[in-house]
Amino acid sequence: MTNTDTTNTLYLMQHGLTVDKNENPERPLSKQGIEQTEAIATQIHNTGVKIAAIFHSGKLRASQTAEIIASVLKIKSISATDYLSPNDDVSLIADSLTTESALYVGHLPHMEKLASYLVTGNAEQKMIRFQNSAILCLHKNESNYQVNWYIAPSIL
Repeated sequence: MTNTDTTNTLYLMQHGLTVDKNENPERPLSKQGIEQTEAIATQIHNTGVKIAAIFHSGKLRASQTAEIIASVLKIKSISATDYLSPNDDVSLIADSLTTESALYVGHLPHMEKLASYLVTGNAEQKMIRFQNSAILCLHKNESNYQVNWYIAPSIL
């Protein structure tokens, strides 16, 4: 899972598990969501994955997930960005993604559609099923992306 060549690499992540919207309409991370995100962060830290910057949707659950990853990996560059919300058109962000070892934290169905769009060229081509706190590593070749690895809390 170690990726020593961070050029042309990007990471996509679904936010961690949240509390029910009836409990809190802003849907912050639940205790389990925090624990799973910490476990994923620790795993990628222990395997030497280098992430240079983190971008998130600006929604509380995505920013909390990003902050946990940033804390464990000692990443200082973390910010909200446009076009990572659940129902955003993936083509709006696809051309502006930085592939210099950046992590993008977002929501379903957007993360799955974005991954599919980057790998197959078709956002509706169901290529992956994200889990909360899961991270997908993609590597960009000349004109397309390929899956490098995927890690989810269910395998830890």
